[in-house]
Amino acid sequence: MTALPEWMRPPRDEGWFAEDLDHLPEAPRHTELIDGALVFMTSPQRSWHGRLVTGLTTALTGQAPEGVEVERGMTVRLDARNRPEPDLLVTSAPYDPDRT
Repeated sequence: MTALPEWMRPPRDEGWFAEDLDHLPEAPRHTELIDGALVFMTSPQRSWHGRLVTGLTTALTGQAPEGVEVERGMTVRLDARNRPEPDLLVTSAPYDPDRT
């Protein structure tokens, strides 16, 4: 059995918090936080998945009313202990190029 790298150990007894993800450069690219636990999305996406997400993004963007944005592939902070990365996000939050 291989020991966990030090960076994978939570910084506190309560587990990880959403802002901790911004300070884990060693983590895989698509790391999510669910109920204070790190979830690694390591399996490669298949071609059909990319095509489906692109098709849905295009369709939703074309039908979205004024003030509604369609985003893809970004983390969403739901609360202090949950930061999933959905394939698509439809939101009325104003556009911010720096948001996560």
